[in-house]
Amino acid sequence: MWPNNKSRRHTECACYSGHIHRAAVVICVASLGWILPNVAVTDDAPAAQPAAAQPAAPAAEPLALKVARHDLARWTERAKVLADAAAQANAAFDVANKSLADAKAAVATADKAATEAGAAVTAAQQAKTAADKALSDSQEALKKVETEKKDDVEANNAAKAAVDAAQKNAEAAAKQETEAVAKKKQADDAKAAAIKSVADAGPAVKPATDAKAAADKPAGEAAASLKIAQDRLAVLEKGIPKPDPAAVRLIQTITHDRPVLTCRFEPGGDFLFAGAEDSSFHRWDLFTASALHLKGHKSWIGTIGALSPTGNLLVTGGHEGKLAWWNALEPSPAPVRIIDAHKGYVRAIAVSPDGKLIATGGNDNLVRVWSAADGSLVKELAGHPRHVYNVAFHPSGKALISGDLMGTLKQWDVETWAMTRELDAKLLSKYDKGFHADVGGVRAIDFSPDGKLLAVGGITEVSNAFAGIGNPLVLLFEWESGKQLKQLKPKDNIQGSVWGVRFHPSGEFLIGAGGGPAGALWFWKPDDEKSFHAIGLASVAYDLTLHPDGLRLAVPLFDKTIRVYDMSPKPDVAAK
Repeated sequence: MWPNNKSRRHTECACYSGHIHRAAVVICVASLGWILPNVAVTDDAPAAQPAAAQPAAPAAEPLALKVARHDLARWTERAKVLADAAAQANAAFDVANKSLADAKAAVATADKAATEAGAAVTAAQQAKTAADKALSDSQEALKKVETEKKDDVEANNAAKAAVDAAQKNAEAAAKQETEAVAKKKQADDAKAAAIKSVADAGPAVKPATDAKAAADKPAGEAAASLKIAQDRLAVLEKGIPKPDPAAVRLIQTITHDRPVLTCRFEPGGDFLFAGAEDSSFHRWDLFTASALHLKGHKSWIGTIGALSPTGNLLVTGGHEGKLAWWNALEPSPAPVRIIDAHKGYVRAIAVSPDGKLIATGGNDNLVRVWSAADGSLVKELAGHPRHVYNVAFHPSGKALISGDLMGTLKQWDVETWAMTRELDAKLLSKYDKGFHADVGGVRAIDFSPDGKLLAVGGITEVSNAFAGIGNPLVLLFEWESGKQLKQLKPKDNIQGSVWGVRFHPSGEFLIGAGGGPAGALWFWKPDDEKSFHAIGLASVAYDLTLHPDGLRLAVPLFDKTIRVYDMSPKPDVAAK
């Protein structure tokens, strides 16, 4: 099964197990051809021919490689969509800038024309003034000739001709002035229109610039992710590398508007499911960053479990005490079923290996077991004195473990539901005299893939419960004997709690996530009490989940983000 943070198995194990089961079915079906009963052969019947040798089934492609091919296909598709959008935004940006440039050029042209028209008006006015003066002078001259030389016909005619010529010149000058004034008005109108076109074109530039930047950024990020996917596939095609915690690096950040409490990868690797300090169940597409925020609970969602290896059916637990079933891969999921599970918070969900049972722990000090098929109550397990913070099924499916605020671990037999033993994790609990309250408890839990080890995490040596001042700690138990083997601590001093713990499917190391004022990821080998590697986080991490490929992980943080990290060797290192 694909579990949640409170379950004891891993997505990776479930997916690998799924492939093994399918392969086993293929082998069994193929073998039927060899074990069919003998058929009696009569004299009339042709002799039976020996069965043709069946070609060996091709080896199944490693899951990490299959996921890498899928990632490359998705990023190729996404990068193309965003590159096309960026090209359109850039084209619109070019159009807006060209429109503004053209408008400014038109203003310059119109301004020049208006200046020239103004000069022409001035010249026409000066010419008209001169023509009017010449006309006035010729008229005065005519009067003088008519007075002084009225009998001189020739002089009179010459004076009259001069007046007529001056009259025509004055009229022509007046006409030129009128035309020059009209042309100047046209030039002024054209200039005003050009200035208006600049004013109209200018505002379009900023949104086009913003749109270009907004399109270029995701296109660039998608191109970078595509390059990573290409490099990743190239590395994996040469051989699936072991995860390298020393190479762990941030590859993706998902943002929300509230602190995120829990998250789970969808087994196909397309989606990330999450619960946060709101009442919505969240689904993010890891390639498009599109999100669905789904209503169903009435309070915060702090725990998620998977009821199918494909990830299509999930169950969520809310702080209002309800469990909700979801067909999580539908276009617009809605709760299939909602039941009252606990009085107070549903603290933990675990799904049995066969997917038939759901175990929950809550603030009512109870462990309850439900039918995954119909939500009916199978068994109520009482006995914890305080809040039950975590539950987990053993990989064998024969036992259930539950841990509470007081650091008490109870083992329950899945067939009889009798409590068979208690394990002591009281180092993870303390009574704070200043606050008059018990603090700590079993905040994280996980089984090793082979079921031989149990890890429980929390906080110890608490000096200030309100501020979360204490030391992160993971207690490692041998399952068969119940003996505590190791106390796993961060190599470097850090305050806070371990809120999530996971064994890697290889069983070679386990990972813790948590913190207090600051957050961190820690990596331990089961035989060494000090972490061999750690990285700081932007804020405290409330959970930890592994990707189906076993090479990536995600942590939900108080800073309202989910951060995805890669543990595969960097391509340049892997190439060497």
